[in-house]
Amino acid sequence: MHNGVKLVLIGSSLLFAAPAFAQGDGDASGGAGSAAPAGGDATAGGDATAGGATTPTVAATTDAGATGTWSDQLIANPQTLAKGMLGASANFEILKINFPNPDPTMPPISATAEFFGIGAGFGLTDKITAGLTYAFDVHDDSGTFPNSVKGPLDLYGAFNIMHTNKLSVTAGGDFEIDTGNTDDKAIHAGLSAKYMVSPTLAVFTGSPLPVSPAGQHLSISLASNGPITFGVPVGVALQPTPQIFGFLDTTLADLSISNSNNAFIFSDFIPVEAGVLFRAAKDLDVGVNFADDLKNAGDFYVFGLMARYYKH
Repeated sequence: MHNGVKLVLIGSSLLFAAPAFAQGDGDASGGAGSAAPAGGDATAGGDATAGGATTPTVAATTDAGATGTWSDQLIANPQTLAKGMLGASANFEILKINFPNPDPTMPPISATAEFFGIGAGFGLTDKITAGLTYAFDVHDDSGTFPNSVKGPLDLYGAFNIMHTNKLSVTAGGDFEIDTGNTDDKAIHAGLSAKYMVSPTLAVFTGSPLPVSPAGQHLSISLASNGPITFGVPVGVALQPTPQIFGFLDTTLADLSISNSNNAFIFSDFIPVEAGVLFRAAKDLDVGVNFADDLKNAGDFYVFGLMARYYKH
């Protein structure tokens, strides 16, 4: 596959998978993104649903979600990890892209690629977490396998400002560089903010999941004449049972600060990322995530598998 197409795929993967790569997003989102992508990103995975010998109710566990503790319900936790806690993530994503051929006499261009991402985070204190994520192109239309082990590396830090039964706010920043093209680097900053509508339902911005940047609302490209933008992501998180956590997020607007164009939901794009996690074993969650731009549904989409493990 042409290198330009590969870069488009890598960049798009980070945008959508906040929860998955950074989701994050994206985030996540988001996935990714985070989403997740999600990421969030895409996500955009998570750490939390029921584990252990007993299965407490969602409401009871949510009440225990104060800073310094770690609940077995993801929806009750802050975006940071508890002190001394280690989180690990793994994501496999399939990206499909279709776009018009620059030569109008030729058929549209279609490409597929598979990416693998890993991540780790560590709770330095009950309020501060540091970590990294890394992703690379496993396979694409060029036919090689693996295509390259070089890809985007993201180093992040997060500080929990507050965490109560109703509201959790975490500020974060990260530095991202493509190890396959070191001219491609950027810094991001943002928030992971979550408001509990009920013990099983929350609205959020930024990443809903640990082991990823908290939020990438502000994005500053360090390339020459690179874009500087400010995104407005929002999402809904749901914990219908102690074993299941799900999220759905979008971006309301992507505002240009310099060297870019404003984009608004419905008129310019309709980005969505969704993910579901299932508690497969104690401290282990596995799940799936999906991201697409419904404004041009099917032109670019991501399907991923994700896993999260936590060591107390």
